[in-house]
Amino acid sequence: MAYISAIAGRARWRRALATLALVAFGAAPAGADSLYDDAFAARIANFSDPQALADFSDQAVRVGQYDQAISTLEQILFQNPDDIGARLTLARLYYHIGSFDLALGHVNEALRLNVPTFEQALRELQARIERAQRPLRARVDVTAGGQIVHARTAYPSGFATGTTTTGGGGFGAIDAEIVNDLQTATRDLIRFEGGVSVDQGFFDTDFDGRYDGFTALGGYGAVTLSKGLPDIIDTLRADIGVFGEYRDLGGPRDLRELGVRGRLGFRPAVETAVYVEGAYGWLDQSQALFATDRWSYGAGLRQRLAPGWTFDAHVRRTHRRGTVPGAVLAGTDFAYQVAGTEAGASLTHLLYVFEDGRGWFHQFGVRYTDETILDYGAVGVARGPFVKDRDAWHIDWDHTVQLSAQGWLRFGVGYRNERVGPSGFNGRAEAWTGRLRYTHRFE
Repeated sequence: MAYISAIAGRARWRRALATLALVAFGAAPAGADSLYDDAFAARIANFSDPQALADFSDQAVRVGQYDQAISTLEQILFQNPDDIGARLTLARLYYHIGSFDLALGHVNEALRLNVPTFEQALRELQARIERAQRPLRARVDVTAGGQIVHARTAYPSGFATGTTTTGGGGFGAIDAEIVNDLQTATRDLIRFEGGVSVDQGFFDTDFDGRYDGFTALGGYGAVTLSKGLPDIIDTLRADIGVFGEYRDLGGPRDLRELGVRGRLGFRPAVETAVYVEGAYGWLDQSQALFATDRWSYGAGLRQRLAPGWTFDAHVRRTHRRGTVPGAVLAGTDFAYQVAGTEAGASLTHLLYVFEDGRGWFHQFGVRYTDETILDYGAVGVARGPFVKDRDAWHIDWDHTVQLSAQGWLRFGVGYRNERVGPSGFNGRAEAWTGRLRYTHRFE
């Protein structure tokens, strides 16, 4: 009987499992809608009907009402303890909200029912729960791919006298993370992060109106203490840590930065997350960057808007200062300060849900930067003012397809338009980029 019930209800619970996949990607919405209202009314009118309870549980998960979904699933299991589909969905939901002991208990109960068609999914969830319960967790992401760039550039002004470049190259990266759960009441963590990358692309490194192709190496590392802060709604979290970064900027220049940073995040509502952050970095070990230090501060927001729609926005202010040596300028030292503001927004949408719960998401983002810069091209040939204005637009459309539990395919296109001033010495550039990358995670 348990086996027949499980097979008959598999399609119903598959929808719930797919919805939980959306929750894991952060795309689950919150707040009621007509489908949720109708399902809630049906549950009240038919409080002992298993189908009405199951339909309401689907809708409650979809709109982010996890407590309602959990209580409904518990009621279903009270009426029928052998409903393996409900038990698997409940275990996944407990896993998502961090109640690992309860999740593992329901997985073990479901395994005792010995239904072969559900065993693989249960074993996979069991392994994920057991990994999540370890005080020390680790992952490694390996990414490979490439991009193609078509760019038009011009200096001092006018594309008619500029150049057109088409090219591309490969991309590879390894990113690792180790998380040490301190097992405190506020769920404090110590996080170790690091990675290396190699990018073969085209960049206007000198702000001189010409895109240069070269192999850009990069690396980073960070140690962060993430601490929960007790408050009346128990949603505050503070992150503070140290970091280091290396980035090849082409030619003789590279960035070498050591710094500290902090972030304070809180959730005023289930569907809303807000953060403020700041960082300070030392740059004086960089090569031919002529920079001493930089600091930044900003804020961000994530809002779940509707079923399958999530909105993100951020604003950030950055300052940098340094000195160009007189030996470079064939004269006296030149001290400078530059600053900039970046604002961006993106909209993420669930495009498709596969039967086994994997998702296909796409994201449309816009970013604008308005800043003053040290123009390396001008410094190199003593052309015009060394500190100039720069504004740039970035528009991106990216897709993420989950191919397996550990594999993601990402592809998309981007457009960039940039101007470097002042008037009369304008450098202009625009570029179209197509990119394709695959990431595999090892845990």
